Amino acid sequence: MTVGLPPSLKVEALIREVAAAEIMPRWKSLSSDEKWEKRPGSVVTAADLAAEKILAQELPALLSNSVVVGEEMIESDPDLLGLLDNDAPVWVLDPVDGTSNFAKGSSDFGVMVALVLKRKTIAGWIFRPVDDDIYTCELGAGSFLNGERLEISPSPRLLADMEGSLGGYLRRKTDLPSNFSRVTSTHCIAVDYCALVIGEIHFAHYRGVRAWDHAAGWLLHSEAGGYNRCLDDSEYLAGKPGQGGILLATDREAWEMLRDPIQNALRAFK
Repeated sequence: MTVGLPPSLKVEALIREVAAAEIMPRWKSLSSDEKWEKRPGSVVTAADLAAEKILAQELPALLSNSVVVGEEMIESDPDLLGLLDNDAPVWVLDPVDGTSNFAKGSSDFGVMVALVLKRKTIAGWIFRPVDDDIYTCELGAGSFLNGERLEISPSPRLLADMEGSLGGYLRRKTDLPSNFSRVTSTHCIAVDYCALVIGEIHFAHYRGVRAWDHAAGWLLHSEAGGYNRCLDDSEYLAGKPGQGGILLATDREAWEMLRDPIQNALRAFK
């Protein structure tokens, strides 16, 4: 099944409009009743809800027969994830990725939108509102930052020279970070994907790969020339992490160098 994609500029314009109307006015200005924990350690704000509501209303109008799966929608109806297995194209939304950062007034947050067909991302958008940077990608057509094509360069060949991102458990409870030159901790996957495609970091590993956190970034990384697979060497599909999560690197050789120490750290942690 093929899908005629909506004009990327229309999607970009909508994302910018929503960010300007619902997200940025609340940045550094959230009242006490506009942020809360939906579960221990997981923050949500009025900006998340308002932005997702408008995106969920407006995006289907850009592509006939499309449906929406959003992070906050899943909180009230987890069965909506089943839409990813159906024939209709799905808009996958993370209206404010890095919500805890946003709630603290940090600029490390982003809006993530992906268009997914049968769990395969076919287009994606990541918007960094504070920097006014829009990252876009389309399956088979490349990745771009503000209209300029992105191309990932090979990382160093020694682990000790690599810089990357690891999840909290591997970062805090194993000695894996000591293998690398630097391990970042942005608490925002959108920021990590942007850093990967502009060469600020060389790799990233995520054990949990919820569709809204990774659908857009996976394609952005792939179309920029990066190499990514699940740790069991299976292809990543939106919301299906394979065994051990997803590992993103600059190329296959670097990916293979990274896989063994990460797998060993995961085994030790278990």
